[in-house]
Amino acid sequence: MDYSFDGTGGYRVPTGIAGLDVQLGGGVPPGATILILAEPGANSDMFAQQFVYGGLLNDEDVFYFTSEHPAQDIVHEMENMKWDVEKYLEDGNLQFVDAYGPRFYNVLPKEFTSNLSAKDFLKKGTDSMNLLKATVTQKRNTKYRGVVDSISYFLRGYSLNTIVDSIELISSIGRATGAIHLILMTSGMHDTITENTLRHICDGVIEFRINERGSEIERTIMIRKMRGMLVPNRTISYMVTQKGIELETTTRVL
Repeated sequence: MDYSFDGTGGYRVPTGIAGLDVQLGGGVPPGATILILAEPGANSDMFAQQFVYGGLLNDEDVFYFTSEHPAQDIVHEMENMKWDVEKYLEDGNLQFVDAYGPRFYNVLPKEFTSNLSAKDFLKKGTDSMNLLKATVTQKRNTKYRGVVDSISYFLRGYSLNTIVDSIELISSIGRATGAIHLILMTSGMHDTITENTLRHICDGVIEFRINERGSEIERTIMIRKMRGMLVPNRTISYMVTQKGIELETTTRVL
């Protein structure tokens, strides 16, 4: 894995978001499980896609577990950003795990599902939590990173203890393999105890916020914690551009 040296004796894995890597002294610790806690509209999905592409450019394999959006929509969005992922899909370096389609299989009209093969039919009956566990425990012989989009979906249907167990499983695998895992969560959807519990058990927490200033919208992130690191003691403004998430070079205390 392509690590960068931060000058303090630690090694970092680049996220693919250049401004963030600068703020973190080169990237994030190997094996870190990072919670992305974001308000709706804060573009955390773009951040995750940029993180995916950064991994591919870093010669890592990537899995993207999606329960919130169809995989093809994500690919289309990445292609619109000029992040060419088709070749990585064809070569097997990028794997989408679809937990979105099965959510609607039993409620869709039969004409939408009648052409499913027996194999596809069985797949549609797979429990989402079991699918997640099978994905993260899959044996991989190459360096890799993973995205879980999103844990908020699971929190609507599973107990907090079950979610904690699954994240601890992801974290233990990450530490054993050096793989970074990104876990997306929507802020404001869950109670304080739930949010603080997930903040506590993850190695890193990055919060995306939207503030209204008069007629303008200001987007900022706060790196609340990162295992083994002193994080910036300020919020960091970012912009959404045709190149993705770009952190501003100047920051302000809010």
